[in-house]
Amino acid sequence: MGYMVSRDDGCRMLDWLWERVEPLLPSTPFRPLGCHAPRVPDRDAMDAILLVLWTGMQ
Repeated sequence: MGYMVSRDDGCRMLDWLWERVEPLLPSTPFRPLGCHAPRVPDRDAMDAILLVLWTGMQ
């Protein structure tokens, strides 16, 4: 998602807030075979969630 929208659109999590939230998130699971789809970066997922909450889009 980060490549589609610029970071200064007003709906993104601020850097200082992300530094406080990031340690609360669980670590990424270890996948020895690598057979699953690549994981979306946590910050991009959080920005998408906040965008939906901020705009009310479905």
